[in-house]
Amino acid sequence: MRQGLLASILLSASLLVGHVSASEIQPSFVQSLLVDQQLNKKVDELHQYLIDGDIITLNFSLNRLSMPQQEAVRFMLVQQIEQQKLILDPKGTIWLKEQLSVHPTYTIKEQGNGYVVTKLAFDYSSIASRILSQMSKDQQVLDFILAAEEHRLVLSEWLVGDPHEVRVRQSIVLAELDSLTPEALDYLVSQITNDPLSVWLPTTEVMVRLAQLSKNSDMYKILWKMRTDQYSMAELERLSNIAPEPFATQQLMAATNNPSLKQNAFASLAQLHPLPQEVQTFLLAKIDHIQDGGAVAMHLANYGHASWLESLSTARNKVRQQHVRLALSQR
Repeated sequence: MRQGLLASILLSASLLVGHVSASEIQPSFVQSLLVDQQLNKKVDELHQYLIDGDIITLNFSLNRLSMPQQEAVRFMLVQQIEQQKLILDPKGTIWLKEQLSVHPTYTIKEQGNGYVVTKLAFDYSSIASRILSQMSKDQQVLDFILAAEEHRLVLSEWLVGDPHEVRVRQSIVLAELDSLTPEALDYLVSQITNDPLSVWLPTTEVMVRLAQLSKNSDMYKILWKMRTDQYSMAELERLSNIAPEPFATQQLMAATNNPSLKQNAFASLAQLHPLPQEVQTFLLAKIDHIQDGGAVAMHLANYGHASWLESLSTARNKVRQQHVRLALSQR
């Protein structure tokens, strides 16, 4: 007996058991349809029509199927598009959009520990929606890259508007920045660094990514002036991990201008062994500072630079003497 006939018999039997509605079917019956050889062969046939752009024949063949086989085949075809990441031509895309308005009929019940959930047996519309959403994002990715490479993309326009759309576009920027050519990246960075009086800036997350990839000192200068959050803190930690690499070290020193970051930056600099000459000079000037000197000296004492501090304790500078001696006394 062919599996398609067996599935029809099982459907009839399932509808006669208990008080089951005409639209409710058993999960086992759903599974039998999904593995039915004849139905899978039909899916392959419709798949070829889709590739060939013969949507009229596709719909004609699909609509000739009886229910619920038709819904099962529709589901498997849409699922196949997603799994194979099939690139659809305009006709195929229109057909896929039409599936959003073809509402699934059959449901199944899933029982758990103390609950019963009713679900669609063949939820092809959700899969179609997911595919179309990904297609839209893929197109936006292409638009972003082309516009950036052709120097047409304006960040202050791309990253404003509907909050949901901005989140999608920001995710594209973060994911695709490292795929841009150096020229395209410089073009985007210059939109921020060449307009210091601009009232608009991207989020800290985007600023950090632009700064990381471009290694542009002016980008970091703006970043360190922004309100501190998890992204700027994470970037400071990343720089600390690669110091004493010269550029990273320079940015750690620059970050001390941010009141919320300066103690972490001072600590990161103090952990360098040996201290690069430029860092020694920088920290020595900070020790002489009335407000920051005590904390800087304490960081140096805590991170193994006591001997250097002791050599500074006899300095004539009274502020330096006070900060150094206090730090040494509290080790």
